[in-house]
Amino acid sequence: MKKLLILGIAALALTACTDTKVPFLSSKSGNTNSSSNASGTSVGLFANLKEQLNGREFIIVTEGYNSKTSIGFKGDRVYGFSGINRYFGTYQVSGGKFIFSEFGLTRMAGSEKEMTQELKFLDILKNNKSVKLSGDTLTLISTEGIELIFKDPKAAVTQSK
Repeated sequence: MKKLLILGIAALALTACTDTKVPFLSSKSGNTNSSSNASGTSVGLFANLKEQLNGREFIIVTEGYNSKTSIGFKGDRVYGFSGINRYFGTYQVSGGKFIFSEFGLTRMAGSEKEMTQELKFLDILKNNKSVKLSGDTLTLISTEGIELIFKDPKAAVTQSK
């Protein structure tokens, strides 16, 4: 019994900080077609959004989340802190929303409440129906109408100088 316990602890220690894919957080559809209106302006608008996000990281200001929860963008990559773990993947902007690849996650544990909040956050990211960038504020709205509001702390410091 003691050997089994030691083996279990060793296996847990070896896998605790490795990356993992979270299949239930993968995109529901592989549809990455860009939508546009008759004049085609939507495609240009969202390409510009991706350029504006590149190299920026935003911290959540919505109440009820870990104050260090974040989302960042570099090229086609998205990354951040989801409350307990770091997450990462790729993204596209299509039809006024983010289309995320399957997220990779570190595998740290937290309280049941923290882990539930983290999964809720990641699910809202994956199921966003619209995204808006206004100055230093990034707003994502889920299909359920839940808003996640993020601020770019570097932009706020630059504006106050």
